[in-house]
Amino acid sequence: MTVLEMLRGVRPSADADDAGGAPSQAPSWLPLPVRDVLVGVATGVLSLLVVVVPTLLGWLLDPRPGGSLAEPLGAGSSLWLLVQGAHLGADATRVAFVPLALGALAVWLASRGAGRALETADADDEFFAELLPRSVTATAARWWLGYAVALGLASALTLVGSLPLRWLSLPVPVVVVPLVALVLAVRRLSREADVLGPRFDVLVPPETARRAGGAAARGLALLLGLATATVLGAVVVRWDAVSGLQAEVGAGFLGSLLLVAAQAAALPNLALWVVALLAGPGFSVVDGAHTSLAGSASGLMPLVPVLGAMPEPGPWPWFTRLLVVVPVLVGAYIGRRSLAAVARLSSLRTKASVAAFACVLVAAAVGLLDGIGGGSLGAYRLSDIGAHALGTSLAVGGELLLGALGVVAWDAWRLRR
Repeated sequence: MTVLEMLRGVRPSADADDAGGAPSQAPSWLPLPVRDVLVGVATGVLSLLVVVVPTLLGWLLDPRPGGSLAEPLGAGSSLWLLVQGAHLGADATRVAFVPLALGALAVWLASRGAGRALETADADDEFFAELLPRSVTATAARWWLGYAVALGLASALTLVGSLPLRWLSLPVPVVVVPLVALVLAVRRLSREADVLGPRFDVLVPPETARRAGGAAARGLALLLGLATATVLGAVVVRWDAVSGLQAEVGAGFLGSLLLVAAQAAALPNLALWVVALLAGPGFSVVDGAHTSLAGSASGLMPLVPVLGAMPEPGPWPWFTRLLVVVPVLVGAYIGRRSLAAVARLSSLRTKASVAAFACVLVAAAVGLLDGIGGGSLGAYRLSDIGAHALGTSLAVGGELLLGALGVVAWDAWRLRR
């Protein structure tokens, strides 16, 4: 039984006694306010262990001479904060790279913990500022306090590690991650009880946005799926180079497994680089080593095995520029899905609006994910890596719109024949 499962048992009972009296309160070994804070602490600690335990295992199997147990504890804590958006480093060195798969896992774990805390909240309580029931608001605040305590513990542990925390970036894991987790938890709770106050009525999306949501989700999944397949295909084609770099690292068996897991966690980041490549702006692994549809420039790469899948430096054949049509075709797919979301005889304006809004949503999601992923692994030539979020978003948006509106125009022409 986990700590969260133990704390879950501390909840009020709504069962009435046999005489038909008022609902009785189940005996509790812990006051509910304290329980909510402890659930927040347990949520943060369990999430922290997901990163710290593998780090400790890797150190125990291959300890450094003269090192202490504090070093892997501090390094693991730094990496956990990095996953949630904090920056690491000192002076000119800045590490701001969030493996998106691990970041999503951290948010999911936090949302599950927040959901456990909200199980004891009274959804029928009066609303606070017409937003949420007072009980839900108070429970969420106490859980947030507990999660902040866990973040404070991890921040203190970074002081004994070799990856110092940039303290000005700490508000991201303290504010943004718990806020997103609570939004997800309240959204799940709202499916079972009416916990959203009148002020949320203005947040009802317009009809165009609701119809465009499904097409946008499918289009984003297709675009990232194609990019991910491209990354995996490049790894297979250049397996000798990738495996050679893996052997050069000399991390040992467990260390190699951890390295593979870390690279797998960064697979969505690499997929976004491929999206930038297909859209036109391209990406850079290090300063001076830019890769675009025109070719790839050389540069001293960091010793990361998956980067061995990069193509050889030099110009590419002219027909590789035709790959820019891939986002256009994805836009055409979004256009087809948008047409399926509206009535066949809807006006051209309605169809075009839904298709265009879906493309804007996909482009915004690409830019947001790339911005969250960050783009720095150190100093100097590693201080700006990856794709430019705004440039990629604009390029992807334009190409998606070209394909989607082309399909809508073709559909309108067919109807008028």
